[in-house]
Amino acid sequence: MTFTEAFDSYILNQKVIGWSFQQPTLVKLPNGDGAFACGYFTEYENGYKLMICGKTIGEADVQEAMIIDAEGVPIARDTKDLDYSEIGK
Repeated sequence: MTFTEAFDSYILNQKVIGWSFQQPTLVKLPNGDGAFACGYFTEYENGYKLMICGKTIGEADVQEAMIIDAEGVPIARDTKDLDYSEIGK
C-alpha cells in the first residue's frame, strides 16, 4: 500500500481525537523487521495515527511521515530530502 492509498483509506475525513509525541518504541513491521517509530503524531477516531518527524542523516535534512495502525505498527511511510532552494533558505 502506498502512503497516498493509506492516507486516503485511514486518515482522510477522520476526526482528530488527540495529539502528542511518542518516544522511540520498537514495533514489529508486517514483513517481520523491527522499527523504532517516534515523533509528533495526530491520532484519529479510528485509532490510526499520522506521525511526522525530521532528522539529519549525514549532510541531508529529511522529513518523514508515517501512518501507524491502532496496534502501533507503521503501515505506510513517506520521506523527503529537504531542498532548501525550494524555500529560499
